[in-house]
Amino acid sequence: MTNLPEIEILDQKNKGAGILSQVVESTPVPTFVIDKDHRVIHWNAACEKVTGVSAEEMLGTQKAWHPFYPEERPTMADLVLEDQEKGIEEHYKGKYHKSEIIDGAWEAEDFFPHFPDGGKWLSFTAALLKDDNGEIIGAVETLRDITREKRSEASLKKNQKILSEVVDGCPVPMFVLNDEHVVTHWNKACESIIGTKAEDIVGTKDQWKAFYDKERPVLADLAMEHKYSELSEYYKGIWAASPLIADGWEATDYFPNFKPGPKWLYFTAAPLHSDDGSVIGAVETLQDVSNQKQYEAKLEFQANHDALTGLANRNLLTDRLKQAIAHAGRDNRLLSLLFIDLDNFKTINDTLGHNVGDQLICETGRKISNTVRSGDTVARLGGDEFVVLLFAPESEDHVTDIVQRLTEEVATSYCHEGQDLHVGCSVGVAMYPQDGTDVDTLMKNADSAMYLAKATEKGSFCFFTQDLTERAMRRLQIENDLHKAIDRQEFELVYQPIFELATGKIIAAEALLRWHHPEQGVINPVDFIHIAEETSMIVDIGEWVLREAAKEAMHWHEEIGKTLRISINVSARQFRNHEIHEALARVYSEIGQPGFNIELELTENLVMRNPEKAEDSLDLLRDMGVHLAMDDFGTGYSSLAYLRRFPFDMIKIDKAFVDDLGRNKEAEAIVRAMLELGRALGLRMLAEGVETELQRAFLAREGCDEVQGFLFSRPCSVEKFRQMLIEDKG
Repeated sequence: MTNLPEIEILDQKNKGAGILSQVVESTPVPTFVIDKDHRVIHWNAACEKVTGVSAEEMLGTQKAWHPFYPEERPTMADLVLEDQEKGIEEHYKGKYHKSEIIDGAWEAEDFFPHFPDGGKWLSFTAALLKDDNGEIIGAVETLRDITREKRSEASLKKNQKILSEVVDGCPVPMFVLNDEHVVTHWNKACESIIGTKAEDIVGTKDQWKAFYDKERPVLADLAMEHKYSELSEYYKGIWAASPLIADGWEATDYFPNFKPGPKWLYFTAAPLHSDDGSVIGAVETLQDVSNQKQYEAKLEFQANHDALTGLANRNLLTDRLKQAIAHAGRDNRLLSLLFIDLDNFKTINDTLGHNVGDQLICETGRKISNTVRSGDTVARLGGDEFVVLLFAPESEDHVTDIVQRLTEEVATSYCHEGQDLHVGCSVGVAMYPQDGTDVDTLMKNADSAMYLAKATEKGSFCFFTQDLTERAMRRLQIENDLHKAIDRQEFELVYQPIFELATGKIIAAEALLRWHHPEQGVINPVDFIHIAEETSMIVDIGEWVLREAAKEAMHWHEEIGKTLRISINVSARQFRNHEIHEALARVYSEIGQPGFNIELELTENLVMRNPEKAEDSLDLLRDMGVHLAMDDFGTGYSSLAYLRRFPFDMIKIDKAFVDDLGRNKEAEAIVRAMLELGRALGLRMLAEGVETELQRAFLAREGCDEVQGFLFSRPCSVEKFRQMLIEDKG
């Protein structure tokens, strides 16, 4: 509004009227003056312009109202002159107020539809005119065309109404701030997701209270002020520029204390601009992404944890080991990696089933976790293998204490349906930094140490040494070369004769595998058979042995006329997966070898892992025409009841019992009992490892059927064994 100072009329005689006339005429503000009789005495050019009525038409009249209203009614100046506040209220309703600057002045506004271009909005200010004695001599009124402002205001109100309808009706949770950060809109969806009512927050700057316990800006506040540098402070690493909205930003945050319940919210905020580009506020939308976050957390957990035990998996272990190495290197601390493998787990798993095996794995994981510290990591790599990362142990002695407690705890019995199950563990230990400074090296060295512990004594533990690296490299070389050995024809079968003790005649032979390595020379089976078993190469090797032995037996029969049993050892892998049955079928089909020339040796422990299943497999082998021998009898835990049920033809007494014959009464008593048992069951009995005459004499005296050992013959080549057969026949 334009304010006019109160004009005091000093005296008509001192040409005050002339001065007033000059002031009114020279001001660019539309102005008119009435005297105390309500006659128009001044109507300036600016007033002519805004009203379209000339001064000539207005001066001297009492019709100041004429340019404004279609019917006679007082102007603001008329009402001020008469001091008619009630009249002001009557004519201007709520659109008037006293001037805050000029005493006795009033201000009002009104719309005049008869003006061109759709009418005009005018703002008025009217004040009294007084002479030098304070006598009222008239009133002055100024005008201001506020049409553009009013139309802008109306447009803004319309837009705000539309905005309100859009925001309130929008199903997307949304709120709007004005340029002073006051909340102007807070829709129903926003109320629903957050729990804060619009009535409690609209008109305030308390938008932060809907989200946080302490005052801080929300995303819309930061977007409006372009305070992008503060986004990292308040939203950490979960914010980004919006790819769709200019000047828009996105962020995610977790709110545990919402009235409807804890939520993850995704925000998008952007400033609002007027037509001239100035910022007039900001809008922020919300989205409940709690389900998505839960799903992502589930996927992340599955990607980093073992499905059976819930322990860390290889992926998470690798990540934590990398971090631990970085921290340990920076802080000059130790790390220890424990590689754990359960002993006898496969026996329990095969005997009692996978459900029991899974329970055992879970219980073992729990025991290991309870033994180590909360800051350490326990992982399951699969099968019965676990790894523990010990962060910052005090010393190797400290690690030893932990490992000893761990092995003792794992070895405690597990109760299953009233039956105590016992399983131990072998542990390999690698230390950072002396045994490796990266993930792969530490894992490899801990694994090597575990294999040494298992080979030395089950239930023990072993720290890594450089010698283990050399052993591991040798093992890897053997594994790689095994894949090529058959194709390169590096395998050879040698045969140890089996003699009928009563006649001294060769009646069978045990086929023994030898590997002629092109670089390492002859490799003993004890150094590679277990590797073949672990890597499944035993299947191909076993079939090769079966085929070659069957061919030789057929040749001896055709050339020498001697029919021999060829005894072949069967591995756990071949027997468990019925691969020996399939291999036999293929060999028979290829060479037509009758089954009665083949004898398969199976150990006690092998058939007792799952007796019922073993019995079915043994029956099937017998149906295929092969002989069956129980090898290493007395070293396992076979039940007499099962021994009676199993379709074995022969029992082989282990060398460990034969060694002391002729010099130890207890050993003789045990072997005598074995022989009596075999006769009672109708089985032939063979003693292995016979090396002395005393042993031979005892076995002959007690009625043992067959023998083999260095006393009679060492394993020999095909050619030498063929010559022995010729001589034996003659």
